[in-house]
Amino acid sequence: MSQTQSSQLKIVRPPVVAIMGHVDHGKSSLLDYIRKSNIVAGEAGGITQHITAYEVIHKDPSGNERRITFIDTPGHAAFTNMRTHGARIADIAILIVSAEDSVKTQTIEAIKTIRENKVPFVVAITKIDKPNANVTQVKQDLMAQEVYVEGYGGNVTVAEISSKTGQGIDDLLEILLLVADLEELTGNPDAPATGFIIEAHLDEKRGISATAIIKNGTLRKKQYVVSGDALVTVRIIENFLGKPIDEATFSNPIQLIGFSKLPQAGSIFKTFTTKKEAEEALSHIKEPSLLSVDTLYDTENVTVIPLVIKTDVTGTQDAIIQEINKLSNNETVFKVIKTGTGTINESDITIALSDPATIVLGFNVSIDKQATRINDYETITIKTFSIIYKLVEWLEEQQEIKREKKSIDEVSGRIKILKYFSSNKNKHVIGGRVDQGPVSVNTVVKIMRGDETMGRGTITGLQQARSEVASISQDSECGIMLESDIKPASGDVLEIFTTVIK
Repeated sequence: MSQTQSSQLKIVRPPVVAIMGHVDHGKSSLLDYIRKSNIVAGEAGGITQHITAYEVIHKDPSGNERRITFIDTPGHAAFTNMRTHGARIADIAILIVSAEDSVKTQTIEAIKTIRENKVPFVVAITKIDKPNANVTQVKQDLMAQEVYVEGYGGNVTVAEISSKTGQGIDDLLEILLLVADLEELTGNPDAPATGFIIEAHLDEKRGISATAIIKNGTLRKKQYVVSGDALVTVRIIENFLGKPIDEATFSNPIQLIGFSKLPQAGSIFKTFTTKKEAEEALSHIKEPSLLSVDTLYDTENVTVIPLVIKTDVTGTQDAIIQEINKLSNNETVFKVIKTGTGTINESDITIALSDPATIVLGFNVSIDKQATRINDYETITIKTFSIIYKLVEWLEEQQEIKREKKSIDEVSGRIKILKYFSSNKNKHVIGGRVDQGPVSVNTVVKIMRGDETMGRGTITGLQQARSEVASISQDSECGIMLESDIKPASGDVLEIFTTVIK
């Protein structure tokens, strides 16, 4: 075969399928049934918090074995970026909706992501074995989101399944293969491998590794892979089961070990046959320009909380930073000064010591002995988590604790001075109208002349219909005894206020 014919070779490739939907709607349970293993037990709180990719083999009605690659994307609200990566990488999406809970917040978000990425999709209604299952309600709620399934005014294919009993799962796999055939997915096995990085992490023994999906071409040992500004010489390729292999081709989920830097989750990778070509590709990579906290907020008037963040994989890191950015406001700003994967170590503590206010956050990582030993003599806050929303809740508490408290005068009443009658030293007799009230005796007030505060005083007496009273209601006129070093004038306003700490 000539080189030209080889470069144009196209053969059918297996579909890459993203499973998307609301948290706890059964995405992981579906994969669990398909793969006959348990991934839920390995995730904290039963919530999938990484993108993970798996290959399965399914026999079609003709008895042919067909491969399908699944990407399980997190359903929790914090993992929007990871879900977007998953949809970008996928050929087909499964929108999971629970027959018990119907359409929820992340269901709507998943629909939006699928549409934005223009991914063909099918609907899987899960948990149909549950007593409170209501498939009809799900289909109606999907209509409200302009998702029209078959039989309800549209052509979106729907499968009703139970991951507990296995009901409908074979039908779902058949539907996926049918959609794949309609999409006419092809790849060229002779082309250099290209694809996407799913996640990356630092292993203390093996170095930086990344999970990737090949979308076209074949990857072999002794080639070079570039993703962003990260480079790896391909010495070790592992399949999704962790077994060493010599080569991998399109739709294969693989593990690559030995990157020079942590590649970004969701980034594209390309393969080169020589190191010179790979380094040439790296030379054209521009460092992303990062907006500093100082450009986003006036840091002279806010409390800045520095953060060092260590996570098990880069995809989770992205999700955490996204949530942290949502927390920052005009009073408190979280400033990420270092990120990384792997164990919290001495270097992390040393960097944190540059500012005693720094918090070291760990997600699904441990703290090594040296870091613990150093921190025994220091005051750095180190906190580790295994569930994303608990990390966010804790940061919100720290935000409230650390933010600079301010004294604020809250206005609760106003009196318009209509006439100035007399004075005796610092006691003034005036007539006024309560525009906002009620107003009571022994109330501290500000004397306002336009927008300017002239001074303060105390209402020591109120009179209405020539009788002494304890308070005056709104929209009433009254006589006032005001004790103040400032002489008020007609047209001034007395503002009744309370000083609160916020």
